[in-house]
Amino acid sequence: MSYSQRYNVSVPYRGSVSYPASQSGGSTSYSGSVDVDVTIYVDTAPFDGSINRFNSSVIALGGSVTAMNTAQCLAIKKTADEVSTSLINGFFGTISTELSQQIQALDSAIKASLGLLQDQSKAVTAKKDVMDGDYNRITSRYVKLFANLDDECYKRIIALDKPSFSISEKVLKELITESSCNTAAMNLLGIDEASSSKLNIFISSLKRKTLEILKTLHNYINQEISIKSLIDSLLFNEDVKENTPLLVPVIWSESDMLEARGCDQNCYIPDGIAQQGKNAIAQETDYYCRGAKWESACEPEKDAINREFNRLAETHFADAGDAVQQRIYKMMMSLWQNTEISSIGRSL
Repeated sequence: MSYSQRYNVSVPYRGSVSYPASQSGGSTSYSGSVDVDVTIYVDTAPFDGSINRFNSSVIALGGSVTAMNTAQCLAIKKTADEVSTSLINGFFGTISTELSQQIQALDSAIKASLGLLQDQSKAVTAKKDVMDGDYNRITSRYVKLFANLDDECYKRIIALDKPSFSISEKVLKELITESSCNTAAMNLLGIDEASSSKLNIFISSLKRKTLEILKTLHNYINQEISIKSLIDSLLFNEDVKENTPLLVPVIWSESDMLEARGCDQNCYIPDGIAQQGKNAIAQETDYYCRGAKWESACEPEKDAINREFNRLAETHFADAGDAVQQRIYKMMMSLWQNTEISSIGRSL
């Protein structure tokens, strides 16, 4: 800000003066001091204005530097994120491509091996059919031969010991058969005498069985109360903090439609669940299976499904001697062997 400063000094002086002659000329000298008051006023308004303008410029410069620093940091972070994303996507893309190529190679090898196994299976089946025919033909020939040998042996044994067989037939006819006939006659004669006693015994037995039935019905009616009392004795009055999950088996199937384009999708839920619950389970299962990533099933799952399918097919067609049923069985097994089994990915 502007200010003034006052100074007071004493200024000495001296000198000489020469003057012309009037009556007589000459010169004289003088000396002394003079008090001088000096006031200095300093106007700092222009300087103050320039300082204020400089401060404003410095503040504006600081804001610009801060904004530039922030923008630069954001630009560096954005560039780093883009570089990281590019590196990650490139890495996973490369890995995915490599895995896809390996899967294709393994799939081709498996299909080639499967074709070879199918050819070998057909050859083994044909060989088995030939061996079955040979076995049946040889078996029928030997069965007939052994039957003839048995008949001849039977005739020769009877011829060698014919008196013994004659006595045996006589004893069988006269002793055993006649004794049975006599016993039957005695039973017919004793029916009338034993009818009254048997009737009384039958009525007594019927009464006893009726009492046992009534007692059983009484126990059956009261068993609900007994079971309820037993259950109440085992239960405790405790609060449950959260719901207990209930697992329900559900089958979701998808098949190609023959009459129109598209797929037919169905959900099978066991009975014993309310219709509203069935609708909710079917909706969630359909949403889950439609959006799921299906992958090729692992070997243990394939082996288990294959064993169960073969067991059911063999059980169903075990007694099928018709040519049509045999043809259906062979076609079903051929379609099953050419089927690829898939399951929902483990990442879900």
